[in-house]
Amino acid sequence: MPPIFLKPLASLCLAVTLLTGGWAGAMERNLPIRIQSDTAVLDDQRGVSVYRGNVVVTQGELEIRSDILTVYTPGRALQRMEAEGSLAQLRTVTEDGREVRAEARHMEYQAVERRMVLTREARIWQAQDEFRGERIVYDLEKETLDAVAGESGRVEVILTPAESPRDTPAGETP
Repeated sequence: MPPIFLKPLASLCLAVTLLTGGWAGAMERNLPIRIQSDTAVLDDQRGVSVYRGNVVVTQGELEIRSDILTVYTPGRALQRMEAEGSLAQLRTVTEDGREVRAEARHMEYQAVERRMVLTREARIWQAQDEFRGERIVYDLEKETLDAVAGESGRVEVILTPAESPRDTPAGETP
């Protein structure tokens, strides 16, 4: 099946870019968005598109993989997008070359609220740092992140200290 291009996805990619700290450059947002899947059902009357099976969304360095992607565009305006699966995955690269990844059983971009919600086994990584919770919400307007613990009763953050010059063995330059 040939790939299907859908302009409203630009809003999701912008949200994902902001979710990862706005690290992908503005030029990334102007690149074409490509959706590939095993099947696609588009209902223009209701403004709903459903992509199933090995879904891959790409835009520049941004990549989202899921089992199912549902796009809600009533009146041709993006309302929300949902990526779900065994683990929906997001990967992008920062402007300075660092990889940022996220995964959850369900990822939802809420366009009106300008919010990205990762639920069920939600995790975000940047370099060696990791953030885990049952539900992670990133508010794009306020640039805040809230996490809720799952059955473990805890949110977990793992921060890896940066190597400092004094940590470098004698005779080596950092």
